[in-house]
Amino acid sequence: MAGMKEGPGEDPFAEDTTDDQEDAAPEPQREQTVESEPESDRDTSDSMSTNEIPYVIRRQTVKEDRDNEHVAFLRDEYAELEDQIRADVAAELDMRSKDVSVTDLREAFVELAAENPDAVASILESWGYEHLK
Repeated sequence: MAGMKEGPGEDPFAEDTTDDQEDAAPEPQREQTVESEPESDRDTSDSMSTNEIPYVIRRQTVKEDRDNEHVAFLRDEYAELEDQIRADVAAELDMRSKDVSVTDLREAFVELAAENPDAVASILESWGYEHLK
């Protein structure tokens, strides 16, 4: 029907398709079904769970998962000692001192003390804790 105006719902720039072209298109549903495996058969050993990724890598900020804000009041000699410990730990890790988070360092102090309560008690005794009994 040459010379006739296209209707409002028709696309004048659309390509004409033949029955052969329509049949050649694969069925997406069928391909998905063939390629997908049941969840129980999938091998999950290649993927790591979040807990397997080290905390320092998976976190977005230093304060992530740390809702408790604690202020550490340190005597001058211990503030200086903390700076020295930070530098020493950074050297052990082959890092720059400024790349070792003070927050991580202090949390490591707590974990170390939890693993060695006898050493902490010994320090407190040397500070005179025996007089508080």
